[in-house]
Amino acid sequence: MGRGIGNDVVDLGDPWAAGAHDRPRFVARVCAAEERVRLGVAADPCAFLWSMFAAKEAAYKVLSKLGHARILAHRAIVTGEALDVVSCEGVTLRLRVTTGAGWVHAVAFAGGEPAFADVAPTDAEDASLSARRLLYARMAAETGCAATDFRVVRDPRPGSFTGLGPPRLMYGTGPVHGDVSLSHDGRFVACAAQLD
Repeated sequence: MGRGIGNDVVDLGDPWAAGAHDRPRFVARVCAAEERVRLGVAADPCAFLWSMFAAKEAAYKVLSKLGHARILAHRAIVTGEALDVVSCEGVTLRLRVTTGAGWVHAVAFAGGEPAFADVAPTDAEDASLSARRLLYARMAAETGCAATDFRVVRDPRPGSFTGLGPPRLMYGTGPVHGDVSLSHDGRFVACAAQLD
């Protein structure tokens, strides 16, 4: 199947996020039937809904990198009962979901284990820049290289939502071998990496 990693963070402090589990149309759009049953008995339905949502977003990133997904259809991507796997059209990815003070974070991956996954408060007006800074700092800690020597590039990808492909990490003028994923929502940014 190949290797790939995706991650997604959700800011639970967003006022719209707080009551989303009480919006039947939204829940029906995001959740498969068996997930709606689990949501109905969850101790914290808000965090559980957004954990599933983040898992689906993270999985979509991996599936699109591996050539399995063209359009994001949340309900077609189904989380496992223990939130340790996520599946879509016969492809199953491993999953890690964590929660913190005001956030949920999901990391989906195929192939090797993540080298790291992290969430932090945004440190800039530009959340994308803040997410890249977090990635560079984690890569510097992982490799002993200077954070300033890393950079993210995105190649043109016709037909994608933004016209760009997924982020790739460079060190100096060469590529870092592995895969990376960036995410941001509200007050938080996140990153994850698989390294060769």
